[in-house]
Amino acid sequence: MNRIILVRQPISQKAMQRQLEQLFQRQFGQPQARVLWHEESTWQPPIDVYETDEAFIVLAELAGMRDSEIEITLSSDGLFLAGRRPEIHPDGTLRFHRLGINEGPFQAAVLLPGPINEDNITADYDDGLLTVTLPKRPHQTRRIEVTNR
Repeated sequence: MNRIILVRQPISQKAMQRQLEQLFQRQFGQPQARVLWHEESTWQPPIDVYETDEAFIVLAELAGMRDSEIEITLSSDGLFLAGRRPEIHPDGTLRFHRLGINEGPFQAAVLLPGPINEDNITADYDDGLLTVTLPKRPHQTRRIEVTNR
């Protein structure tokens, strides 16, 4: 099982990133974690990842945003969400009694749990929820002939 370790440090800490990944490799014999770095000022939205018989589903809570403020990218490492929630607090002197709504830039990474059909991925944003549907790629079996020498 792969894990993601999210370190809230400046991006310039690449040496630390390599050391952590090497530590996990030495400890478990194979890469068990991927270390992702991001700026301290970013936040991570709540995300659910689940699967149906046909697809993997990524559901992210991004209330208060427009779809044009959300960026979705796919790489061999996984699915990445990024964007910026606009500031919602009025200018001036405020005395907060409770502060729990994140604003500003966000980033999130989701490791893909299995092979997907990249040509049919869809993303829908409705009522503050982003739903990314990643159809599963059918498992292909191939018969291999045994030859005599």
